[in-house]
Amino acid sequence: MSKLTLYNSLKSDLVAITGIKHVALWNNQLERENEENPFLYPAIFIEFLPSTFRDKGKYAVSQEYDMTVRLHVCFESYLDEDTTILTLLDNVWQTVHAKQYGIFGKLLRRNEEQNYDHPNVQVYIQDYATLGNDNKTTDTTTATLAPVITGEIVLPNQI
Repeated sequence: MSKLTLYNSLKSDLVAITGIKHVALWNNQLERENEENPFLYPAIFIEFLPSTFRDKGKYAVSQEYDMTVRLHVCFESYLDEDTTILTLLDNVWQTVHAKQYGIFGKLLRRNEEQNYDHPNVQVYIQDYATLGNDNKTTDTTTATLAPVITGEIVLPNQI
């Protein structure tokens, strides 16, 4: 199961949360609102943080890695205090925490923090840890090569 399959499965679950209007792959949309296609709030953006890969097996055709899936949960509000985002965060956690997709390990929430840098938009970041596995799908059999020599053989008495 690739990251693409994980992304599509996770996106399907997040879109099903009541009230969510947009789910997409993270591309720093909040900092580049004037350059990105418009989207509706509440929105969730999925980010895959860098991973360190470990080879498994003799020929390294399989690798495992610890991966963090970061969710940017965004809610637009013009009220002085709007606690609706807290209900939304709980719904996201209820949907994602301990969920397992294919050969990835369970997604386990490990961090949650608020991002304060956006006017009229409340943003919370939730980090979920999982264990990933990638298996090479191409033929990785080893081949034995035999040298091919062409040309004339010159014996010492012919020189």
